[in-house]
Amino acid sequence: MRSDSPLRRLLLVLVAFCLASALPAAQKDKARTPSVKESRPLIRKDLLTFGQGEIVPPRRDIFRPLAYAQPASPQGPSVKAPPRKGRAPADEPPAFALNLVYVGSVRAAGKIVALVLKDGQTISVAEGDEIIPGYKVLRVTPDEIEVGGPSSERKTFARQGDRP
Repeated sequence: MRSDSPLRRLLLVLVAFCLASALPAAQKDKARTPSVKESRPLIRKDLLTFGQGEIVPPRRDIFRPLAYAQPASPQGPSVKAPPRKGRAPADEPPAFALNLVYVGSVRAAGKIVALVLKDGQTISVAEGDEIIPGYKVLRVTPDEIEVGGPSSERKTFARQGDRP
């Protein structure tokens, strides 16, 4: 059998043609697939609607403690229920809505830093610090801490635990 047979030539031409036609198709696929830098954005801005409808104000500030119950339905008739015994009227918030435990204090650089437990977490506060929005530390001594509330009320917390 000869090495330059027409069948062999035809086969070589066919293989070369297949390889030549596959190369541009691979380059097109590579150009279509986005790279890491060219990936699609996470937010589809074409689906967002701007300026349509009325923005409703929030019912309450989620960063402030709920001082009193909100009315169930603002559209319903305004029927005022008689106040219950032992409870403050709905128009006035309760006297003090902050619960904390004064654990102890540390004196550093002439300043007393109080350690308090609030919702199971230990927090260090000094005079003038805000524990949560609206509740500010007014005075710190080794035996007690005085906190002022949003309605200018004050409450003193005595140190808990072992005392000298």
